[in-house]
Amino acid sequence: MTKTFDSLLVSQAGAVWTITLNRPEVKNAHDTLVFQEISQALEMLEGNDECRCIVMTGSGDFFSSGQDLRFTATATSEQMNEYGHWNEGTRQRMQRSPKPIVAAVNGPAVGGGSYIAMSCDLVVAVDSAYFQMREIQAGNHSGGVALLSVGRARSLEMSLLGRKLTAPEAERWGLINRCVPAAEFADAVNDYATALAELPPLAIKYTKMSTNILMDSAGYSNHLAASGTMQNYLTMSPDGREAKLAFKEKRKPVFTGAMPSRQT
Repeated sequence: MTKTFDSLLVSQAGAVWTITLNRPEVKNAHDTLVFQEISQALEMLEGNDECRCIVMTGSGDFFSSGQDLRFTATATSEQMNEYGHWNEGTRQRMQRSPKPIVAAVNGPAVGGGSYIAMSCDLVVAVDSAYFQMREIQAGNHSGGVALLSVGRARSLEMSLLGRKLTAPEAERWGLINRCVPAAEFADAVNDYATALAELPPLAIKYTKMSTNILMDSAGYSNHLAASGTMQNYLTMSPDGREAKLAFKEKRKPVFTGAMPSRQT
């Protein structure tokens, strides 16, 4: 496999392959291309019998800072629809991949970065990392985040307040599997990845499939489809635009709750 990517690094260590978000200059923020390339990498690895487990991580000190505001601040409605399509589709592909995926959260996972981590099957985080859903501050929404993992009250706390949830808290809440010190991080990720790589691939595939059937019965896929449409709408709203402009201008945003115009 010789394919190279603009936004990712793909490496192999025996039966374990690692996809690294490789945009450290923007703290591994994602735009449409990032999700397209993750999907391409997954397609490549899913067709490779040598690959028995996938690790997803980030380069530098961040796992992912979420949405790339340089893109979304000026994106048209059509561009945001394409972004939403690839965002949702890629996370669905991760969840439904026949290969097990371990998130190695090496640093903060913010907004969509948290969603990428939670789309993996097992999550290991370094104890200095945190998870944060900042969509509310950007005039957007992350409603229902991790509802099936942490329950309604904690899901709403994450979505409505947008505060930082430290990795130790995330472990206590049941959002992630393990939180470990930096010195133990690589070994903890390797423990999961090696164990998964040694298990029967077909049994792993159908274990994931049966889990996804139950999640879909609870409305998971319907939620993703509806959520994407709402996010695109809110991104194009006056408050959504104001939030990004205020961030760029380093000032406090002024929200009005105004509806998007027909021309937006």
